[in-house]
Amino acid sequence: MDAVLDSTRGFERSDPAWHGKLEGAESADDVVALVRDYVASLSPEHLGRLPEVCRNLRVKAEDDIEYWTYRLSQRPRDGAIDGELMQDVFNHFLHASLRISQIRRSATPPRGH
Repeated sequence: MDAVLDSTRGFERSDPAWHGKLEGAESADDVVALVRDYVASLSPEHLGRLPEVCRNLRVKAEDDIEYWTYRLSQRPRDGAIDGELMQDVFNHFLHASLRISQIRRSATPPRGH
């Protein structure tokens, strides 16, 4: 998991406001709400620069975050796609997914208790 966290350090530098909000989320529901806010902040022009299969970003529950993290990780080789934007959106979803995992792990009592 540490290797994955290291790969999101660029997200921390490129978008410190969203990074800080996700790090401060105390529940999975808080993370879902933040991701919804992030998706709502994307303009139609931004969404149009994503692969067609990723333009309909809908987040209703934490399972949707996992789904979109996977979908966004499958980078198409289409030259019309804005690779930098695709990476930014992927980083948001990946970081949200990692934060939910951290929250779940800290809420689980240690084995044997």
